[in-house]
Amino acid sequence: MAKDNTRAAALINAVDRNTVVWWGLLLASAALAWAAGPWGALFCLAALLCDDVLFWIFGKSLLFDSQLRVRRNYQWIHNMYDGTAGAGRDLGFNLAVGDGLSQRAKYEHMAARLGLKKGMAICDVGCGYGDWLRYCRDVIGCEAVGINLTPEQADYARREYGLEVHTTNWKDILVDPGLQARLFGRFDAVTFMDTVEHYVSMEDRNDVEKQRRIYSDMCLLAARLLDERSPARRVFLSCLHQTRRPRNWKFYWHAYFMDKMYSGHYPFVDEGPLAECRRWFTVQSVEDRTEDYRLTGVRDRRHFQAVSFRLTPRKLAYAALLLLLDPHVVHRVLYYLCDSWMFFYGENAYSPAYDAEYRRRVSWVLLYWITLELTPDPSPVPAQFPASRFREVAS
Repeated sequence: MAKDNTRAAALINAVDRNTVVWWGLLLASAALAWAAGPWGALFCLAALLCDDVLFWIFGKSLLFDSQLRVRRNYQWIHNMYDGTAGAGRDLGFNLAVGDGLSQRAKYEHMAARLGLKKGMAICDVGCGYGDWLRYCRDVIGCEAVGINLTPEQADYARREYGLEVHTTNWKDILVDPGLQARLFGRFDAVTFMDTVEHYVSMEDRNDVEKQRRIYSDMCLLAARLLDERSPARRVFLSCLHQTRRPRNWKFYWHAYFMDKMYSGHYPFVDEGPLAECRRWFTVQSVEDRTEDYRLTGVRDRRHFQAVSFRLTPRKLAYAALLLLLDPHVVHRVLYYLCDSWMFFYGENAYSPAYDAEYRRRVSWVLLYWITLELTPDPSPVPAQFPASRFREVAS
């Protein structure tokens, strides 16, 4: 959306293409139950099963848009989990410091990597509730702007923190001249914090060329957001990567629920943004922060990784209502019961020890912090992205 309209965005978030398809399946099941007997009510479940089988065989979902599941996931977290914003907590993770966790240490480290100073401007793509941006504005003295596809989060950042947040998918900026005019060339630094793994859908897990185009588009967008005259000109991103550790049936079991909950495809450690950024950026640093990520879930049970949340009448009513809006509510509950997120850290996922070397041996995922710097003479960046080139990646 070129203009922020919180009510319209919230409505779109409540009823989207997946919701319409789901209603169609429910109505078809009700009609079949009335015409052919009780077994007809199982039609919607059979349709979901067939769609899953086709997805895993051919890599394409015939019924549902996986990108819309990303937005639905953050809506679920917003309504079901407690304390997702403020109080030293964010939707990514905090640094393990001693026996505790520190958001302040994380932000200070990021700011140092970016070379942020008072008076600079920063854009956070996938800004969540805006905690990082508020730090940049209030502590460092930066102009802070966010981009977020989830209306509830964007509204919180605007209402509670007074931030400028554009409610849109970053891919839509590639085809929106209005947003380009407002954002391009404006910033000293850009961040992509713990959202990059959502940019490629699971449908494209075997399409390496499409993956490369999406990550390349992300890097091209970052380059265009930056002011080439800035003394910083840096990008900081946090992204989960897959390892090439051999897989077993448990891996695919938990991967199924992870996809239904979060929807995305993690790049392998030798692929993704690190490989596609080099036309415009030099890599300044790559840091393994897997243990900080894991220990955030271990030490903070209100964090989304291994969340322990209180059921209230409001939450139960929300979950019941969502059964009419979201075809994957049951998958979300099973994901939670199976503890699927923590499985991917490998053996001893709940160990209190910080052991990066051990985690690299046993984990199926690694979390990298990557710092990039715009080269003095980057590849040419068009003044306006041609819509024909990017239409297929825009959501």
